[in-house]
Amino acid sequence: MSYITIDSSTSSTTVIVFNEKLEIVKRFQKGHRQIITDEGYIEHDLEEIYQNLLELVKKASEIMSNPKFISLTNQRETFTLFNKKDGKPIHNAVVWQCTRGQKICEDILNDKSKNNEIIDKTGLKPNTFFSGSKLKWVYENKSEVKSKIDNGDILFGTIETYLIYRLTNLNSYVTDTTNASRTLLFNCLENSWDQNLLNIFNCNNLKLPKILNSSNIFGESDFNKAFKKLIPIIGVAGDAQASFFANFCFDKGDTKITTGTGFNIQTNIGNEMIIDENSLTSLAFTSDKQNIYALECLNSFAGGTITWLKNNLKLIDKPEDSEVLSKKEKDNNGVYLIPAFSGLGPPFWISDARAAFFGISASTNTNHLVRAGLESVAYQVVVYLEFMKKSRNLDLKNLSIDGGMIKNKFFLQIISNLLEIELNIPEMEDMSSYGALLFGMQYYHNLKNTTGLNDFKVKDSKIIPNNDDSIRNSFSSWKEIVDKHFVKNQD
Repeated sequence: MSYITIDSSTSSTTVIVFNEKLEIVKRFQKGHRQIITDEGYIEHDLEEIYQNLLELVKKASEIMSNPKFISLTNQRETFTLFNKKDGKPIHNAVVWQCTRGQKICEDILNDKSKNNEIIDKTGLKPNTFFSGSKLKWVYENKSEVKSKIDNGDILFGTIETYLIYRLTNLNSYVTDTTNASRTLLFNCLENSWDQNLLNIFNCNNLKLPKILNSSNIFGESDFNKAFKKLIPIIGVAGDAQASFFANFCFDKGDTKITTGTGFNIQTNIGNEMIIDENSLTSLAFTSDKQNIYALECLNSFAGGTITWLKNNLKLIDKPEDSEVLSKKEKDNNGVYLIPAFSGLGPPFWISDARAAFFGISASTNTNHLVRAGLESVAYQVVVYLEFMKKSRNLDLKNLSIDGGMIKNKFFLQIISNLLEIELNIPEMEDMSSYGALLFGMQYYHNLKNTTGLNDFKVKDSKIIPNNDDSIRNSFSSWKEIVDKHFVKNQD
């Protein structure tokens, strides 16, 4: 018994072969182009992504010729428009990072009624991060696309919808609740496309996919004859929610941090969709016919701060140097970085803030600057979680962290010490792929709830908190700087 997973991410496609013990046998990966238009808009070539997928699955099939099923996870908010008759794209994918819908979002934010309806139904805020505003922009600014949508010739979907439609020879036009919930067109209370939201984004003529739970069968394919028979596609979810599921964040208060260029924090808040002005509210997954929601924090700079120290300031040669140099000093020598490179994120929400070093003196050296940068990433995570615990009265019983920065034990120890909680570090790097596989296992084995997945939990290591007055004092000083120079300036 074996399985294959596909992760169609922002930068690449990854295909993984798992054996019957859910251990990774082989991993294949291929990047795709990041297209920046003359206007500065960000797009992907959908045909390139599809062909890369077929190429990698073909390689996987040579190792595992008869998988039980194939699961799929994907970048969430990026959307596609493709021809109903042949599945071919009629426009490049519009990537979640693209800001072409900024003016549309600003207009909605100035309309209290529309703004509140979006928040109340989706848990999200009108922002270019999500599909709705950019979809409206394409419809209103690309006349050839508009006419085809109005004629009913064009289908809309996030990345998984497009890929599944192509893979199944146009037989399955589907999405799952986690991906649908990132479009601003989906009602997260009723699990359906919402007519009023479609009106707000001028999408009344748009064809929309059937919505399934993540633990479901989404179609079947031979993947362009890579297999001798049709293989079912079972288990589909957006990458952040798939990682949340793989980290077993099944109980209220369970929290997952994913680190990459930025960081994503999700905290299980149960089956009530709570709206919090300092967080987004996400549909985390649907289990036993009930939605489980999460408070979500998105921040653009985590590993990005370390990259800035490396590429812009030339203070380090490689990311792991940030840990080595930080540990050479007993403290940061009073140097602090406020990493507001694209504004100061949650819980502060100061969009026009800009990054700054504080406390530089004649005794400041490279190590102090690097340590201040690394500490600032941890402090952003901790200050948000502290605020959330207090404002929502949530007890963080289970805290997991995955992604690129888990190799930096100094960084992890700061978080553990300040929050006074054990950190769970999964031994598997590809947690989004594994989460999609677990959704598939849940359906394949007819498991009615998440308890049945216990045998599939990934092994993890622990970071144990210790008493560190130095880092606690440093964190307090960092918060005082933010309060004095950023927060009070907003008054």
